[in-house]
Amino acid sequence: MKINKGIKIRIYPNKQQQIILNKTFGCCRFLYNEMLEERKTVYDNLKDRKEKLYSYKYKTERQYKQEYPFLKEVDSKALQIETRNLIRAFQNFFRGLRNGQKIGYPKFKSKKNKQTYTTYNIDNNIRIDIETNRIRIPKVGWVKYRDNRESTHSIKYMTVSKVRTNKYYVSMLTELEINVIPKKEIQIDKIEAFDMSAPHFLVSERKINYNPRFYRLGERRLKRLHRQLARKQKGSKNREKARLRLAKFYERMQNRKNDWTHKVTHQLSQEYDALILEDLNIKGMLQFNSGLSKSVSLDFSWYQFVSYLRYKMKWRGKHLILIDRFFPSSKLCSVCGQRNNDLKLSDRTWICECGAMHDRDINASSNLKKRGLDILQDREIQIILNGYDTTAGTAGSHASGDRISLHSKETV
Repeated sequence: MKINKGIKIRIYPNKQQQIILNKTFGCCRFLYNEMLEERKTVYDNLKDRKEKLYSYKYKTERQYKQEYPFLKEVDSKALQIETRNLIRAFQNFFRGLRNGQKIGYPKFKSKKNKQTYTTYNIDNNIRIDIETNRIRIPKVGWVKYRDNRESTHSIKYMTVSKVRTNKYYVSMLTELEINVIPKKEIQIDKIEAFDMSAPHFLVSERKINYNPRFYRLGERRLKRLHRQLARKQKGSKNREKARLRLAKFYERMQNRKNDWTHKVTHQLSQEYDALILEDLNIKGMLQFNSGLSKSVSLDFSWYQFVSYLRYKMKWRGKHLILIDRFFPSSKLCSVCGQRNNDLKLSDRTWICECGAMHDRDINASSNLKKRGLDILQDREIQIILNGYDTTAGTAGSHASGDRISLHSKETV
């Protein structure tokens, strides 16, 4: 099957190339804001807004170039993509109004945020020279980069970005063909279910993982850096130095979290053939003013973790099962199946009427595994137990496979 693979590398442009890149960022931002202002004026003045907004004849990129000649100095494909991005933003806005989703009105781009632009590969105008570690960017030329990965696949398009720490990056999308056969037979010890826990991140029948706490460990220093920035005079060099120190610390925390997430998902996708997780309502969790919101978004990103794990399992022909968020995994007794409707979020342990004592997270992981095995059975996946084929429902009752150990700190 064909898959799209993204590669992000850091580039080191010289001073002249930096001028061209910064000019391209500025022109794309300027064109986007001008087109948004034009559409905003039309949107505010028309009665039948949605229909007229699409049928109205707006200025084209050529007309904008005639009005503002400096737009001709940058990559024309990058300017064309800004028009498509704006149209897509309005389409998302109206789709949100139609479906009752909270998708806001398109916003103006700011110079203070991360600067990006995208351009397509046409007639091989984007290519990599592996021997000299250089990449060719349209209108910019050959730019040095530092990366050990070798990519021989054709590049569909690239996104050039400048982050808050004044570093330049290039993200390339390549298309490649891989031969993957989805697994139809899975050993029972190659199936595992995990329940998300704020203190332990992932919990199976034993608490073997831990929350990396990337944000909490640096929270005190972040507050200090924010105070130092607030005390500097606006527009001064000292304020720029303080802003750069703060941006570098944020970047370091983000890089550590991304690296840790990639390593954990890589190890899980290699060790297990089927993983069972719960489809959590992350937006609902973020509304709680508690430590849980910090854990699932700042200490670690659950959405990012599941996204990485999904494509890595798919590329290996393995299975990722997401259990419906309304499944009462914590309230069900994993021994007798009785439901405890009085269970609160603060109750970390509870005793069932059958006499079984449960740890909340471990009990939830056991119920998730049983439910996941039933879903595998519905997908006609054969579960192999002790060398014999069996149904998922039979194999899932008391089976447990090998446990993963990712920088373990606690075992129960």
